[in-house]
Amino acid sequence: MTKRILVTGATGYIGKRLTERLFEKPGLSLRLLTRSKNKIANAVSSRAEVIEGDTFNKELLIQALKNIDVAYYLIHSMGAGNDFEERDRTSAKNFRDACIESKVKRVIYLGGLGVKETASKHLLSRIETGEILSSAKEKLEVIWFRAGVIIGKGSASFEIICSLIKKLPVMITPKWVSTKTQPIAADDVISYLVDAIELDINSNLIVDIGADQMSFKSMVEETARVMGLRRVLIPVPVLTPKLSSYWLILFSSAPLHMATALIEGLKSETVILNDNSKNYFPHIKPMTFDKAVQHTIKNN
Repeated sequence: MTKRILVTGATGYIGKRLTERLFEKPGLSLRLLTRSKNKIANAVSSRAEVIEGDTFNKELLIQALKNIDVAYYLIHSMGAGNDFEERDRTSAKNFRDACIESKVKRVIYLGGLGVKETASKHLLSRIETGEILSSAKEKLEVIWFRAGVIIGKGSASFEIICSLIKKLPVMITPKWVSTKTQPIAADDVISYLVDAIELDINSNLIVDIGADQMSFKSMVEETARVMGLRRVLIPVPVLTPKLSSYWLILFSSAPLHMATALIEGLKSETVILNDNSKNYFPHIKPMTFDKAVQHTIKNN
């Protein structure tokens, strides 16, 4: 039987890659929800049904979710201004309720690693989104993936790192660059998302994904090494989040909201807290950080 799939955030970094991979998987019928049809390439729109709109239009959501078996939720309001938290809450509640009304069998959500006690505002909002989507477990099954920095061409965080490496042989950085995280290659993220369609479970599941633990400082140094460069990072305690954000804007192409989110995210550990990726997806072996960087640069 053909499974009917909805991809939200279809023009985003992960949404585009996911759509391309889903086209390769037999037995699927794709529907894409996007705020702008103009951003969907003709080669994509000719192979999938495209609905223009957003998750704040409840009637349109019901239309988008009609007869859908599995829905991907790849939405966040990082660039929406100071009210992004409330927008994220409203969007998640609307989507959850519309999925229940439309009798969607499964929602697959990609959020971020981190814990509430130390998470930045943006990471906290991603956690809250997952909790909202998962809050009706008797009526809606949710597989919630949590990832750290995603390594790949087009990943905002990784592009900022590469931009800094190219421009600065010596970097004065905030002390938080020693904070631990677990980056993951974009291709591996997509593999988890695709394979979750057929995962044999009958309950909600949180799956933390990533490669080995490393610091942001190590990420920069290893990326520079792969690029054939040597870079020195000097952490200092006097760089506030606001100053650090301005520093990123000055030496990279990062917009203010992205720079602020990245800097604030450095203050708390974003590491794996469960073994569900190994238990439920043992066939997926995340590539090491240096291999992920090599793959990205080679295919740039």
